[in-house]
Amino acid sequence: MSLLAAWLSAIAILPAGMLDAVTHAESRGTWSAVSRAGCVGVMQVCPRWSEVPRWALFVPPVNRLEGARLLAYWHRRAHGDWQLALAGYNCGNRGLRGRCGQAYARAVEARRRAGRVTPARRLASPTAPPAAD
Repeated sequence: MSLLAAWLSAIAILPAGMLDAVTHAESRGTWSAVSRAGCVGVMQVCPRWSEVPRWALFVPPVNRLEGARLLAYWHRRAHGDWQLALAGYNCGNRGLRGRCGQAYARAVEARRRAGRVTPARRLASPTAPPAAD
């Protein structure tokens, strides 16, 4: 499957608002965020799990698409359970087994259901024109 096809199929299964909720939980929409574990960008994608180069993960649309692909991967691993998929996205196999990430999953799901999103101007990279409010 091509990377574009993987991105499109991942977006098709995500519940409305999921990318915005994960973006808020991971980086509050800061495109330049880098974690201690080395995850980068607005959705804190780990470059070793990514199919795009590390530098491309600092471009918010690319990072969100790659984050969507990884969420879809964890959703498949969790047999359709979004709570376990979010826990897996947050802390890998330990989250999938219910050993961590449960509070993260509840917070993301609550934000998604409430419809609270990160302002678009925070998601813009420094080379992109400013978003209109």
